[in-house]
Amino acid sequence: MDPDRRSTETWRSHILRQLKHRDLSQTSMFQDLIRFYTQLLEKTSLTKAVLSSSNRRDCADSSSSLSSLQEQTSWMKKSTGELAYQVVELQQKIQIKTCFLQDQQDSLQVEKRRLGGVSDACQTLQKQVDHFNLENRKLKEDYDSLLERQRWAESKLREQKVQEEEMLEEMLQLKNQAAARMNNRNERRSRARQATLQKDLQAAARSKVTIDSSSSAPSSRSTSPKPELHVSRGRGQTRLFRSASVASPRMFSSFRELFEKRRGHSVSSLKEDLLYPVGFCVSARVPARSLQVL
Repeated sequence: MDPDRRSTETWRSHILRQLKHRDLSQTSMFQDLIRFYTQLLEKTSLTKAVLSSSNRRDCADSSSSLSSLQEQTSWMKKSTGELAYQVVELQQKIQIKTCFLQDQQDSLQVEKRRLGGVSDACQTLQKQVDHFNLENRKLKEDYDSLLERQRWAESKLREQKVQEEEMLEEMLQLKNQAAARMNNRNERRSRARQATLQKDLQAAARSKVTIDSSSSAPSSRSTSPKPELHVSRGRGQTRLFRSASVASPRMFSSFRELFEKRRGHSVSSLKEDLLYPVGFCVSARVPARSLQVL
């Protein structure tokens, strides 16, 4: 069916319903007026009947009945006026009720239109609620996924921290082991150097030299005490002594190595690359322990 035709049929049926409703309301309101009007017609017909019957009577009793008829006529006029006044009052009440009913119908139409607008707004709001619920579900899913990713990242971070701590401990252990090995190697080297120096000092202490007092020039070393005694007898007064200060060239090279600037070979820190002054005793004794400790 065409939508325009359907709307026209709906409009016509609505008008018919309104007319039927108006007829019923007016019938109920004019019921009292119709009843009073019927009574008035009955009284009027009764008056006509009385007047017609009075004309048939004798002229003798016409004078006596005339007064009663006049009284009845006056009473009828009075009742007719009262009925007319009641009719006017009822018409006014009907008009007032009609206006009130029309106002109620207008307000009812307004309320119906408002109800239609409210129902449309309710449908719109329901659609918005459904849309918001869908968006909230999507946001909750995204939030849950992000929360899961955060938990996974935190677990990975904890694992990385544990691995870093383990690697740091392993590196510290390796550095400690390397430092211990270096200390042991340095200690062995220092002990070997000390033993070499002690041997050189002992060899220098055992060796004998002759010094010429006139020229203050060192004489050549002899390998046996007999030639030295012969030279001393031939040249004059000389004496033999063992010098602890005069050392071999090997001893001087050992002293030179003590004063050389060395660079550290450790990988633990940059402080080991600094140069420190190396102290030594008068007897050129090598330290028993390492001067640089990790």
